[in-house]
Amino acid sequence: MHGLATAWERAPAVPWSYAPAPPAVADEHMALLARCAPAFVLEEGEAEYNRIGTPALSSRAGIERARVDPLRPALYAEVRAERVGEREVFQLVYRIHFDQLALRARTILSLHRNAGLLVLVTVDRETLVPLVVTTVHTCGCWLAVQPTAALAAAALPEDWPVEHIEVYGETLPARLAVPAEGQRLFVSLRTRSHRVAGVSVAAAPHGPGVLALPLHDLDELERLPIAGTHGETGSFFYERGYLRGYVKGAWAPLEGLTLGLLTLDLRLGMDRAFGDPAETGARFFTALAPWKREASRLDRFGRALEGLGFRLAAFAPESPVN
Repeated sequence: MHGLATAWERAPAVPWSYAPAPPAVADEHMALLARCAPAFVLEEGEAEYNRIGTPALSSRAGIERARVDPLRPALYAEVRAERVGEREVFQLVYRIHFDQLALRARTILSLHRNAGLLVLVTVDRETLVPLVVTTVHTCGCWLAVQPTAALAAAALPEDWPVEHIEVYGETLPARLAVPAEGQRLFVSLRTRSHRVAGVSVAAAPHGPGVLALPLHDLDELERLPIAGTHGETGSFFYERGYLRGYVKGAWAPLEGLTLGLLTLDLRLGMDRAFGDPAETGARFFTALAPWKREASRLDRFGRALEGLGFRLAAFAPESPVN
């Protein structure tokens, strides 16, 4: 396998596309998730560290190990009911994981296993029209919030740009089109870092060069089969103690031993579960400053948007479509 991976890395770099596959269970929520699920385009998809994979657990000599299998793609998703201002919305949560962030510096400080990415699609609960698309790594880094044309201009921050937003060196559209029939959201990712390099709306991908991305219930990450045992299952996240709610094996030395020491949180930069911390054990915050973390929790989307300057009063259902 290592020889094959080396051969792939020497081959000409080509992007790989992943298109969501129909869910195995076609209930109402899974049908909505399948309809709005993003497609992904990966730079240098021939390299295993750039492939969307499936989280897996194994046990040997009583020691459990978590990893992401790059040969089996998977998209995990759930529907969350929320309220943003006076508007009832569904938060469609999509989660993917990679075997590693393959930074160029081959040192322990660059080692970051089982890294992931979240795509949140906020839709009106009545019309199911997308209002906001949010992308963020599952460690809480590189947050990008992009409203669609269905959100009233009055709801945008006062200084919201017309054309583009800058996200730590990446340029993304300031607003997105609402997908029409036969169209899908596309998320383009950089090689190695998996940074979001582009978000767009286009015709759904198809053809022999497009890989199917099976859609799974997000809860499956809590009951993964453990290879090497007699039918036991376990969680992709630590379930107790200081690391409860964080992805197993995903400690990020680069952040933990630098900014983590400064903020007294060695888990900084470590991937974690998304949801109410009373249930998961981990706050999904996106602000570095400790005093801003509670307000930046994305599981309370309205408050997080307000902290970014969005005007929640204009999220009301009667707001006109621009």
